[in-house]
Amino acid sequence: MAGEFRYIPQETLDDITRLVNPVLDFVVPFVPYLAVLVFLPLFLRALLQWKIEASRGSFLDDDTDRKLRSVPLSVGIWGLFTMHLIIVLLPGLMQRMAATEGPRALVEVVTMGFAFFTMFGLLNVVLRFVLEADVRRRLGLLGYLDVVIIATVLLPALGVGLYAWATVRWASVWTGTVMWQTWINAFTFNFSNNEMLSQMPVFMKLHMIIAPLAAAHIFLSRLVTHLMIPRPSLLRLGVVRDGGDEEELSVGKAAALMYGVSAEKKSR
Repeated sequence: MAGEFRYIPQETLDDITRLVNPVLDFVVPFVPYLAVLVFLPLFLRALLQWKIEASRGSFLDDDTDRKLRSVPLSVGIWGLFTMHLIIVLLPGLMQRMAATEGPRALVEVVTMGFAFFTMFGLLNVVLRFVLEADVRRRLGLLGYLDVVIIATVLLPALGVGLYAWATVRWASVWTGTVMWQTWINAFTFNFSNNEMLSQMPVFMKLHMIIAPLAAAHIFLSRLVTHLMIPRPSLLRLGVVRDGGDEEELSVGKAAALMYGVSAEKKSR
């Protein structure tokens, strides 16, 4: 596309398109089946982990947990999930927003912002694991599996999504309509109505394949499954002075101060 910023020459992209397009056109209609087969068992595993943590407590101590959450990964993951849900469930709204530059830019900036937030959160986890021995010791052997999943599945999937959005401007294409219709066609066993796939950019097709399968791997990683659940109690808002004493201010204490609930009132 003329005037768009690309890292790969147009001729190379054209060669890739001619080579890969037939394969992607064949694979995309079957992605809903693959996504369900991968997602369901891994989601059940995540539910079991959350249930165990709710009854026995976290497998991480607070200091390690706080280090790994120094970039709140949960904000990025849930933000991406919400934006994709809106795009898929409300394709008409997305089409109207994509028709005007301002609303289209808003959708793109917000979605890419959450994607970058997720990427920085995952990179923080990897760097903490690589650079800090106490984090490696606390996570144990399963920590290496978590890092492998992040490095080989989640980060590359985010990279494909960010590159694709930056180069083909997805919001100008009917992403939601295509995704919604693809899933309807799959589960009604209607494979004769896939002409729309041929009009999609290659990287968009790649994203439709990679995104749901990579998202399911969030629930395969014990660490990412844990970090995607926000824990506001771990936030430290700094040290405050009460008379001559210093006290660590937690979120709960901050809320109590905001609403005028003193320690004496709470003790009663």
